[in-house]
Amino acid sequence: MFDPSNDLAALADGTEPVTLLRRGCDSGSSGTLIPHALRRASTSSEASVVGRGDVHKNPATGGRCTTAGLVWHLPTAELPDSPSLGDVILDRRGERWTVMTVKRTTLGTRWRCESRNVSVTYGLDDTISVLKAVAGLGGTTWQTWKTGIRARIQLSDSNIVTDADTPYTTRHFRIFIEEELQLDHTCGIRGPDGTLYAITGTVGGDRIGELQVIEAEIRL
Repeated sequence: MFDPSNDLAALADGTEPVTLLRRGCDSGSSGTLIPHALRRASTSSEASVVGRGDVHKNPATGGRCTTAGLVWHLPTAELPDSPSLGDVILDRRGERWTVMTVKRTTLGTRWRCESRNVSVTYGLDDTISVLKAVAGLGGTTWQTWKTGIRARIQLSDSNIVTDADTPYTTRHFRIFIEEELQLDHTCGIRGPDGTLYAITGTVGGDRIGELQVIEAEIRL
């Protein structure tokens, strides 16, 4: 007899294994494996970020920063508990899809999840590490906290100071990152070429489905 609880795995072509990462879980969490997920209806457009004053803006990325919308169907037989807004579906290619809406469909056998994947150059072209300042007997040292974070580092402006005893240049950057990070004054960024960036602020990290942007600077 036909069993609707198994309809997705038995009837649908093109299913794939994905992993559901709950929002707010430890970044090292393995998540929940879903062997038979089905992706549908993809769209693309320019991504936006939220700046100060709660204003949405399209960042100046030269068309490199895009957001893709996708519908995922997840069988309830493999995921009994409903996904929540802000959860992340990690597909087999390592792309991250943030859940924006959830609806139970097909006689209650599937979770229909509208999701968004914010990416830079369709996969991000920089890899950064996050460092933490640790105080010790010999002074403060930088220790690696997280590595392999996909990002794009973009120069926003430069300030040249010539009237100081020692002239210097400060360059400001916007670092677009794929995943949400909890950052504070003890954190710093190391770029793929080893450059160290001081963090001056972050925007967008508390918004479901939007790109987190780190504001950073270096002094030359």
